[in-house]
Amino acid sequence: MNRARALVLAGLTLALPWLLASGALAGLPDALRLTLAFAALVLLPGHALLSATGALPPGGVWLSSSWALGFGVGWLGLLILVTRMLHMPFTVLTTGAALPSALLWLLTLRAMPVPAKPARPGKPAKPAAPDELHPLALAAILVAALLAALHCARLGTPVAYYTDSPDHIGTIRRMMAGGDAFPTDAFFKDAGAMGADPRKGLWHPCVALIATLSKTDPLVAWRGLAALLAPLFVLSAAAFAFLIGGSLTAAAGGWALLLTYGGSLGTQYLREAVFATKLADQLALATITAVLFDLSQRTRASRLAAIGLALGTVAAHVFPALQFAVVFGALGVGLLLRDRGFSPVLRRMVTTVALLGAACLPYLLWRAQLSYAPNNIIHLEPQGLLLLGGSAKVISVGVLWDWLGGAWLLFPLSWWAYTKHAQKPAVLVLLTTSVAVALLLFCPPLVALLHPKLGYLLMRFVWLLPLSGAVAFAVDRIVAGVREGGAARLRAAVAMVVLLALLRAPLAEGAHALLHPQDIARADAAVSVERWIAPLRWMDLHLPAGSVILSDPATSYSIPMMTRHFVATLVDQHSSPNDSLALTRILEARDALSPYASWARTREVVAHHGVTAIALNDRFTSVPQLDYWAPDPAWYRAARARFDAESLAFHPVYATQGFVVYTIDREALDSLAQRGLAGHARNNTRQYVPQRDGVALRIADDSPALQGFRLSAPQAHPGDTLSALLDWRVLSRLPAGSYDVAMRFDQPVPGSQTWPAWCAKPVRKLIEKRRGERYRFRVDHIPTDGDYGVDLWSPFEVVRDSMSVVIPGDVAPGDYQVQVRMLRQPHYPNFHLSDYFLDHDYYSGVPVGTLKITRAAARH
Repeated sequence: MNRARALVLAGLTLALPWLLASGALAGLPDALRLTLAFAALVLLPGHALLSATGALPPGGVWLSSSWALGFGVGWLGLLILVTRMLHMPFTVLTTGAALPSALLWLLTLRAMPVPAKPARPGKPAKPAAPDELHPLALAAILVAALLAALHCARLGTPVAYYTDSPDHIGTIRRMMAGGDAFPTDAFFKDAGAMGADPRKGLWHPCVALIATLSKTDPLVAWRGLAALLAPLFVLSAAAFAFLIGGSLTAAAGGWALLLTYGGSLGTQYLREAVFATKLADQLALATITAVLFDLSQRTRASRLAAIGLALGTVAAHVFPALQFAVVFGALGVGLLLRDRGFSPVLRRMVTTVALLGAACLPYLLWRAQLSYAPNNIIHLEPQGLLLLGGSAKVISVGVLWDWLGGAWLLFPLSWWAYTKHAQKPAVLVLLTTSVAVALLLFCPPLVALLHPKLGYLLMRFVWLLPLSGAVAFAVDRIVAGVREGGAARLRAAVAMVVLLALLRAPLAEGAHALLHPQDIARADAAVSVERWIAPLRWMDLHLPAGSVILSDPATSYSIPMMTRHFVATLVDQHSSPNDSLALTRILEARDALSPYASWARTREVVAHHGVTAIALNDRFTSVPQLDYWAPDPAWYRAARARFDAESLAFHPVYATQGFVVYTIDREALDSLAQRGLAGHARNNTRQYVPQRDGVALRIADDSPALQGFRLSAPQAHPGDTLSALLDWRVLSRLPAGSYDVAMRFDQPVPGSQTWPAWCAKPVRKLIEKRRGERYRFRVDHIPTDGDYGVDLWSPFEVVRDSMSVVIPGDVAPGDYQVQVRMLRQPHYPNFHLSDYFLDHDYYSGVPVGTLKITRAAARH
């Protein structure tokens, strides 16, 4: 590092925070201030520490920012921990981090290149410095990084009501307000120890500091940071791929990250780069790259780089501790088998991993002691499983398709090729990691051992697969085969066809996302919490600070996301693993807000959580797709009428365009409850009379029986919307949970050929794909939208449920059998292996009628 350059960067690191905090740069756009704050607090200190070690990533200095990110997160996280030890609000670091961060640059002046030790006999000579990228490869990587930044800047991080974003932004806002880096009251005023969340590490307070320094709202910072982080993900993937085959492979790895991350650029995952989980995934890849690079460099600098990156990774999120255990454990086994003994390379790897583990262990133990006590029933319920028969179960293979797309097949298809090139540690990592993940997810004894302890987190091991590296390896082998000629060229051609087939969807979706971002923006806007941002801002300004607001689940977390207030419920599984009251909170909000509840029940919930205000929201474009209950327009109108009728107890203080806020007069509410006033009588229930209603169709022991069914029309066209009425009756009281009504429409595939039952489903799907039309479709629905929960139903009543049925535009004409089933299922359903092959599957129900679908007559 040049002395003059180090002094300039030290001055910049010192000056930027003060310029931003003083307001001298207030005239700059939000995005530019956010960039400067991110640079001042994270990237510049990270570069200082990386320079002090004397290390560079594979590919050279142009990729170093991906490593500086890890060092910067670790450094700022360390300062946050220091403020906690000193019982100071971590927000003092907004400007307080400037001086110690600037002093880091002085370390670079003392850092001298450490000469490599002479190679021992039989050892290959170590390169003095990493190879640099070819200029064309570097240009390709930078273009990919630029496109990643452009994509995320145009669209921003999604803030849909069902995503993690409202949860995270609310936590960050609470941190900024209270100065506590680990708040337990981010959402619930009465949470106590149950509010401690082991999933939120030091990255969230880092974001809080960046937002504070840049003087941007946490929502703006959260949505904008993805554009700064996603390009660094591309650089990190390129550095790993460089170890596989050099410059060309590095360029392929960078582009593969852009186009295949989370399945494709058309998904939300790259735009979630600001999520601690996504950031930690890429920092973990950088750490793995550093450990592999150290095996060839064998210097103090390369080892320090691996340790520093590991610290930054676990500071962002604790899950990579498990990732490191899997990846490095599997790599150790691979090296042991490859080298047929405890080779020098294996010894180096074990020592480095032991050192980084020792460095991370104190923080991990502290976090475990502080917050890890999983007892959230929503999290602990077995889910995301594939039942093989008997007690044997594995993780559902659907998670591979959901999170990686079809490109995950590159791993098993490349296993043989990986073994042929396993002398390269990066290739060996592709082999050992993918085999380890396959065993963890699909080996029944291991799943039986781990799933009770990790729950649905076991599904996250899919993200351990470095898909960009697999694509880069495939490109490297194809190019090598073309150059070799002969039979190798033919194999390369076949490999190219397979690769393009697997990447066809990501390439098409990526091109569409880059060329038509408005389509994604339109879909985002339909489910974004920003649809009701004006009422949220009003609540922040006009309700007393620290108010506790009762709302529906979909609205709930948007309140702490944008205000200083607390809530009384949550959306589905978005709660701390420690929160044993998660499901109770959801059901209590349902009961208290129900138009049909007694005032005594409403008062009970209000008193239990100290509720001071109620918010009713009708700004959804469609009924929210939630697990337990969701508000629809009819519910909103009835709930509003109920509260409007008792204006002495519920004062409407805001009512604009389908959003109403009431403050609560507790004395008046007590009076209502003491008078024993009930809510409105339900118009969707009737007494069960056996002589009139007859015997219900029993579907399963753990679900209600179907008492009656009616479809609004016997015939329809594609694109039509029908209504269905279903009458249900429970034969005995059922537990609370996530219930789903599945209504399926089936007709036989055309032709006289009869296929064996064991392959009927894949054959049907192939025929549908070839003919471009469907012969089966399904509509799902929460019974009564959850307002009258199944757990409240009585065996002595019949409950009428209604649902809309939209006929898809691509269904084939014909006579469809209608089947209905109600299931109680977790957030991630559990399937049987047969469900992937048999047409009679998880969603098969009892036949209830037929529907004739015809083509609409052509207009002249």
